Amino acid sequence: MNLKRLLTFKTIVEEGSFLKASQKLYCTQSTVTFQIKQLEQDLSLQLFEKIGRKMVLTQAGEKILPYVYELARVMENIEGTAQQEGSEPTGELKVLVAETQLAYKMAKVLKEFRIRAPKVRLSLQSQNCYQIRDDLIADKADLGVFYRVGNDDALEIHEFEQEPLVLIGSPLLKGLDLQKQGQHVELGFISNGPQCLFRQTFERIIRERAITIDNMIELSSINTIKNCVESNIGISYLPRFTVEKELQNGRLQEIPFTNEPQMIEPRCGYHAGKCLTPAMDVFIDCLRNEY
Repeated sequence: MNLKRLLTFKTIVEEGSFLKASQKLYCTQSTVTFQIKQLEQDLSLQLFEKIGRKMVLTQAGEKILPYVYELARVMENIEGTAQQEGSEPTGELKVLVAETQLAYKMAKVLKEFRIRAPKVRLSLQSQNCYQIRDDLIADKADLGVFYRVGNDDALEIHEFEQEPLVLIGSPLLKGLDLQKQGQHVELGFISNGPQCLFRQTFERIIRERAITIDNMIELSSINTIKNCVESNIGISYLPRFTVEKELQNGRLQEIPFTNEPQMIEPRCGYHAGKCLTPAMDVFIDCLRNEY
């Protein structure tokens, strides 16, 4: 059986289309289509079916996908073992990063990594922490930089120093006391979507205090959230390192919320069955130097 065809199949699933897979593999779309037709003939299975304008994985394709991932992991482990004999890191490295980490922590990490591993093709993508954890468990990425969100026993984890969360508001905001039990606050809370770890922590605390908030405003960008808070549109709950400068220069104010700050746990993880390649090892070391 042709391994290249199996890896093409895996790439199509990961990238979401034949076109994007061809771009990732640096070949034509017709080449990708041909390889899949040949693979389907080898297996006597239909792997994709066309629904509307999209090619969707069939049930047969879904059944063989875990074995293809396992095969890819074995091949990566073989390549990683071969590279560990002192050679310079090469190949591809796919890293998933939480948005706050990507925006505020990654610049120095990436600069150092580029110096230490110039031959590695690095792919960096921002995702929700839950999605990062799930994608690492499914072995869809090499590394993830995220916050602890629950069970991650299937991952090899490197932990970093915990970071405090802080409730922030506009300097124009006066008299807000969210430590008082049983109240309704006529003010918006600005955050990412429902799976945002900071939002979940905030909602748990106000729920315990029987506090209700007038409305929830969902925005995708941390900088946009900070700008809206500064304009007194609402309040937000963010890692302190993301708002330290604004707190110091008076553009934002810290609102008392808990006696001791709530902490989040930054970490880097990868699938426990994956061989630690030289590129992964260098990236993790660059993270340690920054964190």
